[in-house]
Amino acid sequence: MTKPIASLRFNARGVAAAAALAVSALTLTATAGPAWAHPAGESADRFSYVLFGSGDSSSTMNGGSGDWARAKALRTAGEPLLYFRNGGSAYVIRDAATLRRANELMEPQRALGARQSALGEQQSALGRRQAALGQLMANARLSELSELGRQQSALGAQQAALGRQQGDLGREQARLSHIASDRLRALVADALSRGLAQRVD
Repeated sequence: MTKPIASLRFNARGVAAAAALAVSALTLTATAGPAWAHPAGESADRFSYVLFGSGDSSSTMNGGSGDWARAKALRTAGEPLLYFRNGGSAYVIRDAATLRRANELMEPQRALGARQSALGEQQSALGRRQAALGQLMANARLSELSELGRQQSALGAQQAALGRQQGDLGREQARLSHIASDRLRALVADALSRGLAQRVD
């Protein structure tokens, strides 16, 4: 029976390591900020924006780290602000009605983002449980391994289901982002035409 026990313990350690790695990856995904760097080959003249709500409670952006830093520098004392860059020029909008409409456009994305964050926390917690169970398997007697293996399989199935949900939410987030960007572009075009946007470069 020595060889099967050694094999089972080796597999259990592998499960524990894989689960621990999954926890690290999930934690990074759940806590990382937005990807601010422009992808390779992306034009600096693309439509980018940073929308700050009142105070420090909410912000939405689609752009690079330079956009974020510039928008933050132009903001005063937690004021609501829309910074955008288009055609190589940068502007800010402080008009209350325009900002209210911009926030309405972004609300579906924010709500979905909150769901993604909550789901990421569930994935992270489940990953920690998998890692702990994997460690138990690594140190367990042969008589316990069957039950621990069933528990690990059940956790794996839950993790896979959460992963599918996260994938669905990610695709929906991409769709909503595309719609919101198109509508926001129309909104700022109207603000420009009415003299409500201040050029800042």
